Amino acid sequence: MNRQQQIDIFLRDAHLLALTRLRERPERIREVQAQLTRWRTQSGSTRSDPYLDKWERLLHESIDSLAQGVCADTDAAAALRNVSPMSVLITQRERTGLLQKARCL
Repeated sequence: MNRQQQIDIFLRDAHLLALTRLRERPERIREVQAQLTRWRTQSGSTRSDPYLDKWERLLHESIDSLAQGVCADTDAAAALRNVSPMSVLITQRERTGLLQKARCL
């Protein structure tokens, strides 16, 4: 398995974990929205804006719609996972564990 495939697996698994957190505590969506707002405020206009716009829309939909949008096996979902504000829902220790798991596949 090449490095990009490992990163893709890591990002998918990280999003699955983050979505589990949202299902357990839906109010945590505000943390994700706040992260997105911080990025937009700090960065201004970037080439990532179309993806951030899509995130904005997804974060106002149901968790199931959000999951379909970011966990699908499509290029669009993979791109969203690469520019994702959902990282605020998982810890550094969890990130490290998921990355190690992906490297071992």
